[in-house]
Amino acid sequence: MVKVTENWAQTLRGMKVGEIVIFPVASISSINTTICRLRLEMCVEGADWKRVGVIDKKNGEFQIKRVS
Repeated sequence: MVKVTENWAQTLRGMKVGEIVIFPVASISSINTTICRLRLEMCVEGADWKRVGVIDKKNGEFQIKRVS
């Protein structure tokens, strides 16, 4: 899995279906907003993402998976 600390929209847009990426918890609000925007922008492709697993509070990370 890849850890991402910047360029969230570019990373989310470039993910392949089934791929999981790790993001910092400090960016969770920005990531959620970006995902909402990308769902609309990429609706023709049917793109969707989902948070998987639990938030890792010890390491300050969470995972996003491209589901479609």
